[in-house]
Amino acid sequence: MQNRHYFAVALAALYYSAACLAAESSPIPFEQLPEPVQKTVLEILDRPQISKISRISDNNLLRFEIEADKTENNQELMTWDIVVAASGKLMKLSKEVPYFALSYPQMQTIEARYPGIKVTETESVDLHFYNVIGEINGRPVKFKFYEDGFIEEQP
Repeated sequence: MQNRHYFAVALAALYYSAACLAAESSPIPFEQLPEPVQKTVLEILDRPQISKISRISDNNLLRFEIEADKTENNQELMTWDIVVAASGKLMKLSKEVPYFALSYPQMQTIEARYPGIKVTETESVDLHFYNVIGEINGRPVKFKFYEDGFIEEQP
């Protein structure tokens, strides 16, 4: 059951990343971000930590991607990637984490499946979407609805 959860999150992250690649992206200064987006970003990051801001438009859906380098607990610099809908709702928050941040059972699971692995990067990813289930004329309908209005059909 737990493997299904990890697989579902990984699949959603992969699909979301692929959707971002198909979108139109352009750099934008912080001052031109909508006020709700600025507020959300500043709740997570300090402005000097921000290294890149992109305005992403895809099928008339608008979101903003913010990349930053942040020091946590006097540790090394960690790269953060935040995606915020134009409304200010947080859609995705990912950050590099040290491999040892995973629990011992998680590391054992990875090493059992990939014997001899030398992990070079570990990233913690949180995605926000709604699972919507319904029916149309007796036919079941299931999809994920993201904050920016993107809909991902589910089997």
